[in-house]
Amino acid sequence: MQRNHVFLFGGLLVALLSFGAADAIFVEPFPASTAQQTSSEPPTDMPPEEPLSPPSEEPPAPPPEEPMNPPPEAPPLEPVDTPTPPPSTSEPPPAGAVVKRSGPDPIAIAEQLNFSGEETAQQSLLSAIVSDPSRVTTRVLLLDGDRAGLLSWIETPNVKQVFMALKESVSTLFSPDVRDLLDEMQSPAGKPPRNFLTFLDPSLSEERFVFVRIRERLYEFHIAPGKDEMMYRLVEELTK
Repeated sequence: MQRNHVFLFGGLLVALLSFGAADAIFVEPFPASTAQQTSSEPPTDMPPEEPLSPPSEEPPAPPPEEPMNPPPEAPPLEPVDTPTPPPSTSEPPPAGAVVKRSGPDPIAIAEQLNFSGEETAQQSLLSAIVSDPSRVTTRVLLLDGDRAGLLSWIETPNVKQVFMALKESVSTLFSPDVRDLLDEMQSPAGKPPRNFLTFLDPSLSEERFVFVRIRERLYEFHIAPGKDEMMYRLVEELTK
């Protein structure tokens, strides 16, 4: 009986020791967390991270361009008075007096050269410099139904003054593209002397400008491209 108690006590003791060992195993703290282990490990060789920089500022906008100054306007000129030529009389001139010839009829001459003339509201440069624009006659010239140019004229005793004022006014309108400028006194054989001014300036018109002062008449011609030959024939006929 005592022997059985000894065996029973021994079995209980072995069981208690077994439970104690197991409890020690489970009670022992867990290893440090993965994050702690990672922090305890020496850092790996990683390239240093560059600091974020603010977005690059856009380059400042260039200052607004100053508007180009408009070309200077032609200075206003005092309109030239154009007195009416004295009416012709049927009385014969005094002996030895020099009779001034009146110019030919421009419309009639133009029609002889197969031009047709039409009235127009287009202003000529000539009409802009005289005090009475109604003294200026202006016609658009057509040739076979196409525009050949423009003819404008005035007859006045102070035609030289008008021509000088015209030249002064025109010179203020020239652009840097003006070309074929010719201004001279001409004395064609068998014809009276004449002032001849011509130029081409695309900024003013695609047509050539021709001005002719002869006797007491001043003509302004505009010559359309390709119509030079016929228009110059008209110039010669009107300045005989």
